[in-house]
Amino acid sequence: MGDSDDVDFSKIIEYFSAEVDGVGLTQLLADGVLAEICDAFDEYSMLVFHDQAFGDDTQIAFSLNLGPLEKMRKTKPGGGKHIPNIVLATNEMYPADHWRLLYNKGNELWHTDSSFKPAPSPASMLSGRIVPPEDAFTEFASQRAAYAAMYPAEQARLDGLVVVHSFEYSRHLIDKGTLTDVMRAEHSPIKHALVRAGPTVSEDGMSLSAA
Repeated sequence: MGDSDDVDFSKIIEYFSAEVDGVGLTQLLADGVLAEICDAFDEYSMLVFHDQAFGDDTQIAFSLNLGPLEKMRKTKPGGGKHIPNIVLATNEMYPADHWRLLYNKGNELWHTDSSFKPAPSPASMLSGRIVPPEDAFTEFASQRAAYAAMYPAEQARLDGLVVVHSFEYSRHLIDKGTLTDVMRAEHSPIKHALVRAGPTVSEDGMSLSAA
């Protein structure tokens, strides 16, 4: 069990992100620890926890501390293992024209999670279960830090603008055959304020658990 006095947050780079030591997320959290983690996430935008032996159940259990989880639909019948609250990111081998490979290539485009939904989840949780000994890095960028670094005139130009995320358009940049008619109907283009602040809560849930 992590004790609140033992939790340590160390900034990774100047603009955002911190490493967290002294807490086990698969265990019952001591009083005050969850609040510290949430406050730190609000401050640093991204938190890195080392050596957390997550399985699907324990990752979901911790994620539920942050709010209801986003439900992920199964993309196509026969698409392999499906857990409603978890996205499986793997390096399985597929033929070049396999629908799963083409569908996943859409995730390689620069994106923010769930921006094709009416209210995107304010947090995603990524756990590495089987990772190579080197390379295969996941890269992150902070839009909040980028906005803060802009000149006031640039900020003023962006404030109040509305943008549209079309799930169909972004997937069609890879291949026009990756979406079924049902998926197309479920994800109509969504409008968002380009600049927004604070957590976003929706009926779909607050947090996304990703493995």
